[in-house]
Amino acid sequence: MLWYKLKTWYGGEEALVKEIRRTVPPFLYDDVFVIYNERNLRKQQLNRIEPEVLFPGCVFLTCRDTEPLFRRLEKIPAIWKLISTGYLSMFPLPEQDAQLLEVISGKDHTVPVSYMIRETAEGDSYRVYGPLEYLLDGVERVRFASRFAKVRRELWGEDTVLPLGILVKDDVDVEMLYHGKAVIAPPPGTGHYGVLEITKDETGKNVYRVLRHVAVVPQENKVQRGYASA
Repeated sequence: MLWYKLKTWYGGEEALVKEIRRTVPPFLYDDVFVIYNERNLRKQQLNRIEPEVLFPGCVFLTCRDTEPLFRRLEKIPAIWKLISTGYLSMFPLPEQDAQLLEVISGKDHTVPVSYMIRETAEGDSYRVYGPLEYLLDGVERVRFASRFAKVRRELWGEDTVLPLGILVKDDVDVEMLYHGKAVIAPPPGTGHYGVLEITKDETGKNVYRVLRHVAVVPQENKVQRGYASA
């Protein structure tokens, strides 16, 4: 399956998806979508998980044969106007980028929150479950109080910052707001995880180092979504 990135203006992502779905026959492409990210907008000790666009101004399209699809897109007035005025451009994604996005966002095209669980009570290493496991080598900052991890990664030749929401041990089996609904946070998956060590250098700055990856049993590469209503 070939992946393409359609670059448009910020805020116009879903409108472009709807236009393509409305005007392009479904046999010409596999899927067209926006990738969302579940941010933990923690406030007053309450985890509030809300989706936001992970790549502003970007729509992704997958297909098996590009030539008939592109011929069709050029015949759609609204699409051709965007292309001719520079408000829409299309780029093929490198295979490694497409594979990473497919793993971390899954079939529903949403990157779920990850878990960071300290291995020992006083240790500096953390077990990481969920999509963050696949991005550990790019971690630049972890803010446990605000449940936030900043990851820097090169995607499609560009330096890209990914803001990923996290949960910690204290959040397990605790009520939170998930997409506006009160739920109980489930425990992390147990199939596989990465281990991240966080220490400080001589200046007091945090240093992040990937220690290892552990695979226990095969499991879907996503945070569990079995949230129970509170």
